[in-house]
Amino acid sequence: RHPEYRSAFLQAYGKNPDLESLAASLAAFVRTLETSDTPFDRWMQDRPGGMSAAAVRGREVFMVKGKCFDCHFSPDFTGDEFRNIGLFNGKDLQDMGRFGVSRDSSDLGKFKVPGLRNVALTAPYMHNGMFKTLEEVIDYYDNPDAFVPDAIGRDPLLAKPLNLTVQEKSDLKAFMEALTDDRFVQ
Repeated sequence: RHPEYRSAFLQAYGKNPDLESLAASLAAFVRTLETSDTPFDRWMQDRPGGMSAAAVRGREVFMVKGKCFDCHFSPDFTGDEFRNIGLFNGKDLQDMGRFGVSRDSSDLGKFKVPGLRNVALTAPYMHNGMFKTLEEVIDYYDNPDAFVPDAIGRDPLLAKPLNLTVQEKSDLKAFMEALTDDRFVQ
């Protein structure tokens, strides 16, 4: 369709586009999107421009009380797995998660754990865009039953409310915002 792309591809790869070469090109591009200059990274390296006091407190909530680190671990704050965070209630059969690919009933409601770097820039949130703000996401994880009381197969990590305080929620949001590389917004 786009002769200029075909020509550029031929110049780069010495052949016409095919699935394998397109995947290699996409992977090379994605590697350029590295986010390594966030307030969190500067804080870890003890450089100027690191995290605020609220973000440091939020990191503690993320690691301990919020249990976020169990699924979103460093360096990219993601996991290479599929988890059921309790958004599936069996009513929307078009949205059954990994089951749609695997046909394994244990995969009902499971979706890939996303990375959290630059999460402040990626609204709306969740696989279906149901939350518009980080505050809504934090409220969901604080008490999933308040949003989806009849979830099927929710991960045991989310079995009980976290009972985060207003301050802890605010600090957790500050930490998540500290995972933003400002080079992506300039």
